[in-house]
Amino acid sequence: MHDDYDTPWKQAIAGHLPEFMAFYFPDAYDAIDWSRPHDFLDQELAALSRDAELGTRLLDKLALPRV
Repeated sequence: MHDDYDTPWKQAIAGHLPEFMAFYFPDAYDAIDWSRPHDFLDQELAALSRDAELGTRLLDKLALPRV
C-alpha cells in the first residue's frame, strides 16, 4: 500500500488557488488579475505526456485564466 500525499494537495489548491498563491507566492499573487476566472487544465496537461494512456499518473496542476 502506498501513501497518497499528492491528491490532497491538489484538491486543496483546486479549491483555494488564490489563497494558496497569496501564502506561498505573494509576489506572483500580486501580479495576477484575480477578477478573471481561471480554469484547471489537468486533462490537457496529461495529454502532453507520451504515456498518458497508461492510467493513473501524478502530474502538476495547470491553471490558466479564462479567455
